[in-house]
Amino acid sequence: MIRLEIYQETAHFRIPTIGNPYLSYPLPPPSTVYGFLRHITNKESINFENTELSIQGIYKSVSFEKEQLFLKTKKGLKTNIVPIQKLHQCNWIIHIKSPSPLEGNILKALENFSGVLRLGRQEDLIIDIKINRDLEEKPLDTEDDFEERLYIYKRWEINEDADGSLFSMALDTVVDENLKIIGYKPVNLIYSNVRRIKPKLYDGKYVVQWL
Repeated sequence: MIRLEIYQETAHFRIPTIGNPYLSYPLPPPSTVYGFLRHITNKESINFENTELSIQGIYKSVSFEKEQLFLKTKKGLKTNIVPIQKLHQCNWIIHIKSPSPLEGNILKALENFSGVLRLGRQEDLIIDIKINRDLEEKPLDTEDDFEERLYIYKRWEINEDADGSLFSMALDTVVDENLKIIGYKPVNLIYSNVRRIKPKLYDGKYVVQWL
């Protein structure tokens, strides 16, 4: 199991069903993390079928800033000014669990990537990333062994009490044999404080909740 501790000065993960203003999910969506992993591994087949994710984190503030957007149409470029919600001073904790060969490829790519790392939009750079490898998950025995300020995604099941904000989003993209995106694998996730997630696993420092 790998743990990534990521810091971004700004981030925006657009909720596609909301057009004006553009609102952001409060944490990186799973599809964004899978896309990030595929990018750094040169399009390796990393997806929801072979790799589990746990996503949590916190940001310090939110702002709405107007940006000029460009839309390519048959008649040419169309411009629009839209308010965009931005998250500031973001700290994300992402756990990744894959079969050993694939996890090794992810680690190698993270440690040797020579370009600029981004999570989400092109302008949302990863300023700092800490990589922890070969971690083991174990049951959490006490309530004081983990960071309590963080928020986390938890998969929502039918007839489950929702304790937090419920979001419907893309777990991952679905592609054809030519790797062309033909759809999205949907998932319903609850955004909640880590202390409200039961039962709990952790890695010795942070809670783990597999999606």
